[in-house]
Amino acid sequence: MPLPLVYHPHYVTPLPDGHRFPMPKFGILYRLLLEEGVAQPGQFFAPEIASPELLSRVHEPEYVRAFCEGSLPKQAVRRIGLPWSEGLVLRTCTAVGGTLLTARL
Repeated sequence: MPLPLVYHPHYVTPLPDGHRFPMPKFGILYRLLLEEGVAQPGQFFAPEIASPELLSRVHEPEYVRAFCEGSLPKQAVRRIGLPWSEGLVLRTCTAVGGTLLTARL
């Protein structure tokens, strides 16, 4: 059985020009795996987006709400290391779903 792989386009979200985190690497790796024939489309599984309720199982519900709404204190956003955006919330929730899917596969 071919190795199952997990990917979603939400793994990539725009960052400000010059940001040091290499966000495009996720999409680039996905494309290269397909283009080079290392992986086939049927090997890829798309995760579900983790709900705030699911995230609240491991984080304080108030933190989850503030993160999802963009109302975290500046210090908390600085600790995350990425500027807050709706795209970042979607990326983060999708990545959590991807981690859970990977564990199940």
